[in-house]
Amino acid sequence: MGAGLAEALRQVLGYFFQLVQLLVLASVICSWVGDRNNAIVQMIYNITEPIYRPLRRLTSRIPGPFDLAPIFLLFIIIFLEKFSMSLLYQYAQTGG
Repeated sequence: MGAGLAEALRQVLGYFFQLVQLLVLASVICSWVGDRNNAIVQMIYNITEPIYRPLRRLTSRIPGPFDLAPIFLLFIIIFLEKFSMSLLYQYAQTGG
């Protein structure tokens, strides 16, 4: 893989991580004010709920009234983004 391909992959992954972050934020906002009968709200739930399920198994043991799965997912996504971007940047700088 060449440096140009690594940079292109870095950009695509960056857009993907941003999209997932936006979907998580949209699902949180929809849970507060969204109409569950709205097609867009249903689409957001259909995308995010399968991702939340495993995290909810872990966070259900934490007491409190809040669903912490979106927060944990954002932390995971941000970590993965920074880690993968760093690796791809280093790979692109070394010339692949």
